[in-house]
Amino acid sequence: MAVEEVAKVISNWREAALDEQDKTMLAFTEKFTLTPSQITDADIGALREAGFNEEQILSIGLGAGYRNWVDRIADLLGVEEEKFDFPEEILRAF
Repeated sequence: MAVEEVAKVISNWREAALDEQDKTMLAFTEKFTLTPSQITDADIGALREAGFNEEQILSIGLGAGYRNWVDRIADLLGVEEEKFDFPEEILRAF
């Protein structure tokens, strides 16, 4: 994926050139991150309909949950993010 496309995924994944399976996964992880108490069987069903199997759905949930946990602990402790040498297009997406 080109740098410009990665930047688009970061800034607005809905407008990025992603397939429907990726968009379904990102919609789920966004909801899981922002409103986890609102996850329903229909959300899991949407992942299944997009072609994810049970192991993949578990991996999606674990990956998103872990990242959310790490971010919250870092915020709690006031940890600064590491600065990496990202291309300018990526940095502008944030």
